[in-house]
Amino acid sequence: MDLRGYLEFLGNNLLFNIPIILIGFILGWFMYSKIILRKINLKDALFEKDNLAAWIEFLGAFIFPTLYLAAKAIEGPAHEDVFMDLLICIGYEAGFIVLFTVLRLFSNLAIRQISPPDIEGKISLNNEVYNQKNVAASLFSATLSIVSVSVIMFMDFMPEELFSSLFKMLTVVVYSLMALIVYEMVLRSKTTLFKEIFVDNNPAAGVALGGFVLAVETILTHIIQYQLEFDFIDLMVVCAIGLAVFLVLAYLMKWIFAAILKVNIWAEVYEQNNMGAAIGQVVLYVSIANIIIHFLK
Repeated sequence: MDLRGYLEFLGNNLLFNIPIILIGFILGWFMYSKIILRKINLKDALFEKDNLAAWIEFLGAFIFPTLYLAAKAIEGPAHEDVFMDLLICIGYEAGFIVLFTVLRLFSNLAIRQISPPDIEGKISLNNEVYNQKNVAASLFSATLSIVSVSVIMFMDFMPEELFSSLFKMLTVVVYSLMALIVYEMVLRSKTTLFKEIFVDNNPAAGVALGGFVLAVETILTHIIQYQLEFDFIDLMVVCAIGLAVFLVLAYLMKWIFAAILKVNIWAEVYEQNNMGAAIGQVVLYVSIANIIIHFLK
């Protein structure tokens, strides 16, 4: 490509893609502030109260998903159909906010089952993050946004692709919920996930959960992207195998590591609130996920 080609490429992207990203960002902010934050003063939480939990929520539940989905909307040539890219961007942002809100509502119901009302009688993720400054809760919220992005990125507005896109989204939802249920069941023998996050305010538990979910979503999204021709049964089977291998490898490698060093990883994360041990689990989970998806190529 000569200099003229580079300049034309840069010009097309500046002319068409950048405005779409900016529009997506503004639209995402409007929906996030009106639907998620509602009466919360984000500026006060971020800069006046120096609320770390608010920063994690803001970056994980707004900045990352908004810009990532806007980037997904403008994939391909910048100048072919700018209006279609804009509609896709708007659809992605709206779909994300709706799904993210639904997941937060379900989590609020779970919180009410394990924690008594505060003085104002309000128990919710917003209260935990912006009033209680619960870092673990903000990490949990960011985890919900990861799941939401993984689902929405497969939304397709073309009539001929609508059927397959709905089943792809359903696959991510079903297996994400199943993975979270397995994760909770493993913990339940000694503690519960919601107790660690919303009662004990254990940020290490939130970090470990985030790493686990990120690994699961990495496996699911890559399996779907690698499928050349859509086959729902084949997709479900391969996803099940991929996640089963992930769970087995994660358990074995954690067991081997703990046996060599003679440490109790569970106690370090859930009793000692050891952030280093939790980050180590994140690295382990994500590394195993990347090993699995490379074998699936």
